Amino acid sequence: MERLSKKSIISYGFGDMASQLVWQFVGTYLTVFYMDIVGLAPMAVSTIMMVAKIWDGINDPMMGGIAERTRSKWGRFRPWIVFGAPFLALFSVLTFTAPFGNGKAGVIWATITYIGAGMLYTLVNIPYGALAGVMTTHDSDRNALNSIRGIGMQIGMLIINFGSPILLMALSGSEVITQDSYMIAAIIFAIISLPMFYIVFRNSKEIVMPRTSQEKVSVAANLKVIFTNKYLMIIVVSMFFQMAGNMGRISVMTFYATHCLGNFALMSLLMTLPSLGSILGNIMAPFLIRTFGKHGKRNVLIASLGGKGIALIWLFFIPFDNIPMVIAAHVVFAIAGFGFPSTLSMVTDAVDYQDLRTNVRSDGVAYAFYGLATKIGNAVGSAAGVMLMAAFGYVSGAEITASAQNGINMATNLVPGILFVVSALIPWIFWKMTDKEADEIREKLVVRNKKEAEEAK
Repeated sequence: MERLSKKSIISYGFGDMASQLVWQFVGTYLTVFYMDIVGLAPMAVSTIMMVAKIWDGINDPMMGGIAERTRSKWGRFRPWIVFGAPFLALFSVLTFTAPFGNGKAGVIWATITYIGAGMLYTLVNIPYGALAGVMTTHDSDRNALNSIRGIGMQIGMLIINFGSPILLMALSGSEVITQDSYMIAAIIFAIISLPMFYIVFRNSKEIVMPRTSQEKVSVAANLKVIFTNKYLMIIVVSMFFQMAGNMGRISVMTFYATHCLGNFALMSLLMTLPSLGSILGNIMAPFLIRTFGKHGKRNVLIASLGGKGIALIWLFFIPFDNIPMVIAAHVVFAIAGFGFPSTLSMVTDAVDYQDLRTNVRSDGVAYAFYGLATKIGNAVGSAAGVMLMAAFGYVSGAEITASAQNGINMATNLVPGILFVVSALIPWIFWKMTDKEADEIREKLVVRNKKEAEEAK
């Protein structure tokens, strides 16, 4: 089978860049928009996020199954990207509107728009994630796709993390951000994302097709093999803790910069450093995987997650007025950002493992569960952060007490740091497949599929 062209590999990275432009902005600023702009109560915000993710528990696997069964001239996954992207862009803007205020109708509006945005992110991103596993069977090309996806993701996050505070302050005319500024910024990022999604659709081709013998596999049978895929479950559980820490931190980072460090403008620097570190880390990831021993992918992931956890726990104990040390801890956190490509490659290894063991290949459903773990982790982390702040006395518009600052610090640094360490321990304890064994599984699949294709002629 031919190797992927550089054009195809680079084009694939635009998908996660586009996703971050819409979803990272939502993840970073929607909590503060709900609480400080709309005036929703912390309990209402937490409930909205948890209800949305409970629905995701149903919606994500459904979308994975639907994508698996899609048959079109463009393949199984590409149509969902190009046709779903405009609706995702629209709902990412609607989440930053509040036509009904902060009463009951306002809570309903926030719930509908947030759930809608989440469903559309699922509709686009699960097929996008599954696409890498069906563009090639070459392990090095898959690693390259996952690395470029990680680079695209971090560039998108970099644009949001560095550019959003500057854009929001420019639109508002001060550090006091207005409601219209959030909406206009969301519109700008949504418009920029659309051509990027089209580039992915245009230049990414599906090569690995479902075998004829799998055409009639039921949803129940598909789910059964997914839940018995131990390697996929390891990554799913690890990703849940990682995202609970990462997105929980991001969702309250604005409060930390504003009320603990006393400078909203620091958001640009502190949120940009991890993105810069991850871009460098994603470039280095293929080399690191090759040099980290027989468990290269696993060991790279463990080192990355563990390093992030240690940096955040250290950050929790740094006094708020010691800005140079706060920046130094963020630099360490940034340097540890090289594990993302390993995670994606390990998901693909888990799918291959399942395919050989059960004769059922479930790229779409597997990435649905992976995506579900990221979104549930996102919601749990965000909701827990908001409730922790409230428990320590944070009230929007009220004077910030030392107790409230401590709660914000815990929600931003200590709890996420512990979650990152837990996330690292899971693959360290349970993942046993070596990279060589994963390569051997892929070779067996190529031989089996070729034999079946010849017999079917």
